[in-house]
Amino acid sequence: MKPRKNPTNSQLLRRMQHEPIGPHDPRARNDAYWALRHQGYSDAFARRAFRDMLPRYYRETVELSGDYIGDIDPEDLLIVPNIGAEVQKLAVVVRPDLTEESVITAPPRSSEYTIWSEAVPGFGLRVRPSGVKTYIVMFRICGRSTQGKITLGKPGNLTLDLAKRLAREARIEAMAGNDPRPMHKSGELIQRFK
Repeated sequence: MKPRKNPTNSQLLRRMQHEPIGPHDPRARNDAYWALRHQGYSDAFARRAFRDMLPRYYRETVELSGDYIGDIDPEDLLIVPNIGAEVQKLAVVVRPDLTEESVITAPPRSSEYTIWSEAVPGFGLRVRPSGVKTYIVMFRICGRSTQGKITLGKPGNLTLDLAKRLAREARIEAMAGNDPRPMHKSGELIQRFK
Protein backbone atom coordinates (compact mmCIF):
# COMPACT_ATOMS: atom_id res chain seq x y z
CA MET A 1 0.00 0.00 0.00
CA LYS A 2 1.35 3.43 -0.93
CA PRO A 3 2.13 5.60 2.11
CA ARG A 4 -0.04 8.68 2.46
CA LYS A 5 0.80 12.11 3.83
CA ASN A 6 -2.39 12.10 5.92
CA PRO A 7 -2.70 8.48 7.05
CA THR A 8 -5.80 7.06 8.68
CA ASN A 9 -5.71 5.83 12.28
CA SER A 10 -5.42 2.20 11.16
CA GLN A 11 -2.49 3.08 8.90
CA LEU A 12 -0.76 4.94 11.75
CA LEU A 13 -1.26 1.94 14.03
CA ARG A 14 0.23 -0.38 11.41
CA ARG A 15 3.24 1.92 10.97
CA MET A 16 3.85 2.04 14.73
CA GLN A 17 3.75 -1.76 14.96
CA HIS A 18 6.64 -2.14 12.50
CA GLU A 19 9.94 -2.55 14.24
CA PRO A 20 12.53 0.05 13.25
CA ILE A 21 15.39 -1.28 11.17
CA GLY A 22 18.15 -2.56 13.43
CA PRO A 23 21.84 -3.31 12.93
CA HIS A 24 21.18 -7.05 12.54
CA ASP A 25 18.39 -6.57 9.99
CA PRO A 26 19.52 -8.19 6.71
CA ARG A 27 18.31 -5.14 4.78
CA ALA A 28 20.88 -2.94 6.55
CA ARG A 29 23.66 -5.38 5.62
CA ASN A 30 22.68 -6.08 2.00
CA ASP A 31 21.15 -2.84 0.73
CA ALA A 32 22.88 0.56 0.64
CA TYR A 33 19.57 2.44 0.96
CA TRP A 34 18.61 0.71 4.20
CA ALA A 35 22.15 0.95 5.56
CA LEU A 36 22.00 4.73 5.20
CA ARG A 37 18.47 4.90 6.64
CA HIS A 38 19.66 2.89 9.65
CA GLN A 39 22.48 5.43 10.14
CA GLY A 40 19.87 8.21 10.32
CA TYR A 41 20.20 9.74 6.85
CA SER A 42 17.12 11.16 5.14
CA ASP A 43 15.16 9.27 2.51
CA ALA A 44 16.17 11.81 -0.17
CA PHE A 45 19.87 11.24 0.51
CA ALA A 46 19.56 7.46 0.86
CA ARG A 47 17.83 7.21 -2.54
CA ARG A 48 21.05 8.47 -4.14
CA ALA A 49 22.93 5.31 -3.06
CA PHE A 50 23.86 2.70 -5.66
CA ARG A 51 21.66 -0.16 -4.51
CA ASP A 52 23.41 -2.81 -6.60
CA MET A 53 26.67 -2.26 -4.68
CA LEU A 54 26.81 -3.75 -1.18
CA PRO A 55 27.48 -1.43 1.75
CA ARG A 56 30.84 -2.02 3.42
CA TYR A 57 31.19 -1.94 7.18
CA TYR A 58 34.63 -1.60 8.68
CA ARG A 59 36.11 -0.91 12.09
CA GLU A 60 38.41 1.99 12.76
CA THR A 61 40.37 2.80 15.90
CA VAL A 62 39.89 6.37 17.12
CA GLU A 63 42.39 7.86 19.57
CA LEU A 64 40.59 9.57 22.45
CA SER A 65 43.17 12.22 23.20
CA GLY A 66 44.00 15.79 22.24
CA ASP A 67 41.17 17.92 20.86
CA TYR A 68 38.66 15.10 21.20
CA ILE A 69 38.69 15.25 25.02
CA GLY A 70 40.54 18.53 25.54
CA ASP A 71 37.42 20.38 26.77
CA ILE A 72 36.50 17.75 29.38
CA ASP A 73 37.65 18.01 32.99
CA PRO A 74 40.02 15.07 33.72
CA GLU A 75 38.00 14.15 36.84
CA ASP A 76 34.88 13.71 34.69
CA LEU A 77 36.49 11.19 32.34
CA LEU A 78 35.06 7.71 32.59
CA ILE A 79 37.81 6.17 30.44
CA VAL A 80 41.56 6.41 30.47
CA PRO A 81 42.85 8.78 27.73
CA ASN A 82 45.26 7.67 24.97
CA ILE A 83 43.48 4.36 24.60
CA GLY A 84 41.91 3.85 21.21
CA ALA A 85 38.23 3.14 20.88
CA GLU A 86 37.01 0.93 18.06
CA VAL A 87 34.24 2.51 16.01
CA GLN A 88 32.21 0.80 13.28
CA LYS A 89 31.95 2.89 10.10
CA LEU A 90 29.91 2.51 6.95
CA ALA A 91 31.10 3.01 3.36
CA VAL A 92 28.44 3.39 0.65
CA VAL A 93 28.79 4.54 -2.95
CA VAL A 94 26.41 7.45 -3.52
CA ARG A 95 25.49 9.07 -6.82
CA PRO A 96 26.98 12.54 -7.07
CA ASP A 97 24.87 15.60 -7.75
CA LEU A 98 24.83 16.66 -11.39
CA THR A 99 27.70 19.13 -11.97
CA GLU A 100 30.06 19.86 -14.86
CA GLU A 101 32.68 17.66 -13.21
CA SER A 102 30.31 14.72 -12.68
CA VAL A 103 29.17 14.99 -16.32
CA ILE A 104 32.76 14.64 -17.52
CA THR A 105 33.87 11.96 -15.06
CA ALA A 106 30.73 9.75 -14.98
CA PRO A 107 32.05 6.24 -15.76
CA PRO A 108 30.05 3.65 -17.70
CA ARG A 109 28.84 0.70 -15.62
CA SER A 110 27.51 -2.73 -16.46
CA SER A 111 23.95 -1.38 -16.59
CA GLU A 112 22.47 1.96 -17.62
CA TYR A 113 22.08 4.52 -14.83
CA THR A 114 21.06 8.16 -14.41
CA ILE A 115 22.62 10.90 -12.32
CA TRP A 116 19.68 13.09 -11.28
CA SER A 117 19.94 16.80 -10.62
CA GLU A 118 18.80 18.08 -7.25
CA ALA A 119 18.33 21.62 -8.61
CA VAL A 120 15.88 20.70 -11.41
CA PRO A 121 13.46 17.85 -10.61
CA GLY A 122 13.22 15.23 -13.36
CA PHE A 123 16.43 16.36 -15.08
CA GLY A 124 19.41 14.02 -15.29
CA LEU A 125 22.35 12.61 -17.19
CA ARG A 126 21.80 9.09 -18.55
CA VAL A 127 24.99 7.01 -18.84
CA ARG A 128 24.82 3.84 -20.93
CA PRO A 129 27.19 0.83 -20.69
CA SER A 130 28.69 1.87 -24.04
CA GLY A 131 29.79 5.18 -22.48
CA VAL A 132 27.25 7.34 -24.34
CA LYS A 133 25.96 10.17 -22.14
CA THR A 134 22.77 12.14 -22.81
CA TYR A 135 20.74 14.73 -20.91
CA ILE A 136 17.12 13.69 -20.26
CA VAL A 137 14.10 15.25 -18.62
CA MET A 138 11.08 13.40 -17.21
CA PHE A 139 7.68 15.09 -16.90
CA ARG A 140 3.96 14.51 -16.39
CA ILE A 141 1.44 16.53 -18.39
CA CYS A 142 -0.94 18.18 -15.86
CA GLY A 143 -0.05 15.53 -13.28
CA ARG A 144 -1.33 12.59 -15.35
CA SER A 145 -0.23 9.11 -14.36
CA THR A 146 1.81 8.49 -17.53
CA GLN A 147 5.29 9.91 -17.48
CA GLY A 148 6.96 11.38 -20.56
CA LYS A 149 10.65 11.63 -21.37
CA ILE A 150 12.63 13.90 -23.66
CA THR A 151 16.25 13.30 -24.65
CA LEU A 152 17.68 16.82 -24.76
CA GLY A 153 21.09 16.08 -26.27
CA LYS A 154 24.66 15.03 -25.58
CA PRO A 155 27.00 16.89 -23.22
CA GLY A 156 29.33 17.81 -26.11
CA ASN A 157 26.49 19.57 -27.96
CA LEU A 158 24.76 21.21 -24.96
CA THR A 159 26.22 22.90 -21.90
CA LEU A 160 24.86 21.85 -18.52
CA ASP A 161 23.29 25.27 -17.94
CA LEU A 162 21.46 25.24 -21.28
CA ALA A 163 20.26 21.68 -20.68
CA LYS A 164 18.90 22.73 -17.25
CA ARG A 165 17.06 25.68 -18.77
CA LEU A 166 15.58 23.42 -21.47
CA ALA A 167 14.49 20.93 -18.81
CA ARG A 168 12.83 23.66 -16.74
CA GLU A 169 11.04 24.98 -19.82
CA ALA A 170 9.83 21.49 -20.78
CA ARG A 171 8.50 20.89 -17.26
CA ILE A 172 6.74 24.27 -17.24
CA GLU A 173 5.06 23.44 -20.55
CA ALA A 174 3.97 20.05 -19.16
CA MET A 175 2.52 21.66 -16.02
CA ALA A 176 0.59 24.07 -18.24
CA GLY A 177 -1.02 21.10 -19.99
CA ASN A 178 1.02 21.19 -23.22
CA ASP A 179 3.07 18.27 -24.49
CA PRO A 180 6.69 19.54 -24.79
CA ARG A 181 7.83 16.68 -27.07
CA PRO A 182 6.63 18.21 -30.37
CA MET A 183 8.15 21.56 -29.34
CA HIS A 184 11.48 19.86 -28.67
CA LYS A 185 11.45 18.00 -31.99
CA SER A 186 10.71 21.17 -33.96
CA GLY A 187 13.51 23.03 -32.14
CA GLU A 188 11.13 25.60 -30.64
CA LEU A 189 12.48 25.03 -27.09
CA ILE A 190 16.07 25.65 -28.18
CA GLN A 191 15.06 28.73 -30.21
CA ARG A 192 13.76 30.37 -27.01
CA PHE A 193 17.28 30.48 -25.56
CA LYS A 194 19.17 31.68 -28.64
